[in-house]
Amino acid sequence: MSKLKQCIYTLILLVTCVVASPFIYKQIWDSSNIKKPKAAVKEPTAVTQPAETTTTAGQDVTSETQTTSEGTETATEAPTEPATPPSSFIESGPEYFDDALFIGDSRTVGISLYGTLKNADYFCDKGLMVARIDESTVDGMTVWDKLRKKQYAKIYVMLGINEIGNDIEGTTAKYRRLVDGIREIQKDALIYLQANLHVTTSGETQYITNERINALNTNIQGMADDNKKIYYLDVNPLFDDDYGYLTAEYASDGVHVLAKYYTTWCEWLCMNTVAAAPAATTAPAATEDKPQTESTSDTAETTTQNKKPQNEEFSNL
Repeated sequence: MSKLKQCIYTLILLVTCVVASPFIYKQIWDSSNIKKPKAAVKEPTAVTQPAETTTTAGQDVTSETQTTSEGTETATEAPTEPATPPSSFIESGPEYFDDALFIGDSRTVGISLYGTLKNADYFCDKGLMVARIDESTVDGMTVWDKLRKKQYAKIYVMLGINEIGNDIEGTTAKYRRLVDGIREIQKDALIYLQANLHVTTSGETQYITNERINALNTNIQGMADDNKKIYYLDVNPLFDDDYGYLTAEYASDGVHVLAKYYTTWCEWLCMNTVAAAPAATTAPAATEDKPQTESTSDTAETTTQNKKPQNEEFSNL
């Protein structure tokens, strides 16, 4: 090729680059990923329990286990749009809980200390587990002593986080046994089974994960009896971020909400109640010691499970 042609081709190439470069630069700039600023965190607002009861728990687990990129934590707004509650659910005042008993672990301790439901009775302690419910005592009484001492119109249960690292099905069986025992002693009481609260991304460990929490919550939800006597309540949407984790800014340690949010939790409970007849003032007539214990093999299973890592030592309560 002659030098003249080379010069012409070179000149054409240079002109093409000069003309096209602004368009190429603009395209690269527009398509680049520019990180958006972190959204401001809103205070959680109590709303009614969603009415979509046809959504399966398995679908819930799928959505809950989506995660952000490693090391990234996104603060999101708590739900503020009220959902239509089931027809049987009504809003009540704090007096609704004057004849209620709360059974639970350190999260329930938080409700008793920092919440607004001061006239309710509580059987709760840090590290309380369904696997050890028979021998666990609060103020010198077992849960069965507490249930026989007074007739309640409503009983709230929230347990399982302290044994979430154990076999889920084994924990479910013991949870069901507790519920059956409550129904046997407190025949007229409405029973509310509360879903275990999620943890933050930093609150997850090898044994404590939202995936396992969701699996246990799914089994607990299955114990509800078509809204006749046993109801399932899931407060997680009140405190979750967009990825199904407990919002980091709402938590003190990745596991418990801050003290000020227990008031919001109590407001949410007031908005999700079922009308019940007034409780009798006399103690239940049942005199048996406690529901039949499980087989020897199940006892052995409990002993084995208790050797597994437990996350009982929550430090903020």
